[in-house]
Amino acid sequence: MDRLTAMQVFRAVVEEGSFAGGARQLGLSNGMVSKQISRLEAELGVRLLMRTTRSLQLTAEGEHYPAGACRVLNDLQALEDSLGERQGEVRGRLKMSAPMDFSIQCLMPALAHFRQTYPYVELDLRLEDRHVDLMAEDYDLVIRAGALSDSSLIARRLAGTQVGVYASPGYLAENGTPEVPEDLTHHRCLNYTQQREGPVWSFMVDGRSRKIRLSPTFSCDSGRGLVEAAAQGIGITCKPDFLVANDVANGRLVPLLVDYWCAPVDIHLVYAERDMQPARLRALIEVLCEHFARIGHTMMPDVLATSSTAVRDTTAVNDAGQRDPSPLEAVKPGLRP
Repeated sequence: MDRLTAMQVFRAVVEEGSFAGGARQLGLSNGMVSKQISRLEAELGVRLLMRTTRSLQLTAEGEHYPAGACRVLNDLQALEDSLGERQGEVRGRLKMSAPMDFSIQCLMPALAHFRQTYPYVELDLRLEDRHVDLMAEDYDLVIRAGALSDSSLIARRLAGTQVGVYASPGYLAENGTPEVPEDLTHHRCLNYTQQREGPVWSFMVDGRSRKIRLSPTFSCDSGRGLVEAAAQGIGITCKPDFLVANDVANGRLVPLLVDYWCAPVDIHLVYAERDMQPARLRALIEVLCEHFARIGHTMMPDVLATSSTAVRDTTAVNDAGQRDPSPLEAVKPGLRP
């Protein structure tokens, strides 16, 4: 039996969570995948997977085996890639994870440029908002937003985005406008179920960070879905500016509590340090960093040009009959390098 082939099959099954998924990834039949796994277990003398009609679970030995198998496969791939690089080619496979809304809104142009520049690199992009384990799940690169925990991984800042609070003019006309963060506890707030802290929004009050725990009446696992829910008047949402900029510009959403917004949230590239960093990974990191450094805050120039005008009709009029300054005048939607 080809042990390396069996290791590749096992890795694919673990990545996809099923024999059928592993078979699809590798272009093999379900029967061939099952046979490879059985032979691998026989060679090793241990059971790696517990199979039932409904689920597939790793045994204790199976939990330990993928990390070592991935190291062997990655080192072999790096060696083969280095031989190809001597011929002036950058090729191979990259597995990458990134937040869904950020990827759809901001990342795809950079990946299109990467594809044009390096056509022989296969990119496996997983759009998911959960916190993936880069090492255990064998990712080459992940994009993370927010504070990073201490680890041995390498992090490079890609951009920053302002997170703010927004509601529709219709919602505010019906329910009033919150003046301080604590007022949100009396409003219908929309909950993003992928947020690790739960329904907690952070603000700056008197120079200190203050967290407001909410009791949401509406929850959704999609950031874009929550933006649309807020625009339809269902409630108030807390989202990054790149996701709401167009809705603010056309008057569907109004920024709230701007004086209490926290500092912009950083977005990082995260990857493992290797003795032999594959050329394809170095190339992707370089393309992404150059792309976001180049676009800077001009991510959405049409929004920046029209946003202050679009909000004028939704701003309040004070007792003297004068228009209060639009809170958007203090906000510049878009990513910042």
